[in-house]
Amino acid sequence: MLGTIKTIAAEEGVLKLWDGLTPGLQRQFIFAGLRIGLYVPIRDIITGPLPEGTNPSLLQKIGAGLITGGLAITVANPTDLVKIKMQGQGAAMMDGAPRMYTSSLDCYVKLY
Repeated sequence: MLGTIKTIAAEEGVLKLWDGLTPGLQRQFIFAGLRIGLYVPIRDIITGPLPEGTNPSLLQKIGAGLITGGLAITVANPTDLVKIKMQGQGAAMMDGAPRMYTSSLDCYVKLY
């Protein structure tokens, strides 16, 4: 890993190490934000009102996790596609192909 970092920094410049960070962060913020943010509301819908001091069952927690994970990946799927396309663009440019996308926003627009 350190050899790769050293080679990229030497051949393309230090700033190239952060070139693909934006699409990856977009995906993580949307996916993790939805997955974590929706867990408690979905769990409460599944369990209904619980008496104070009572915890949801393991099966209810698993169900809430499955539902929130499914919803999150459904919404975050386009960000995952953009991340993969931007990574592929970098590999294609190494073979001499032209740049297809100028930014992740440009990639979203062209995909749409």
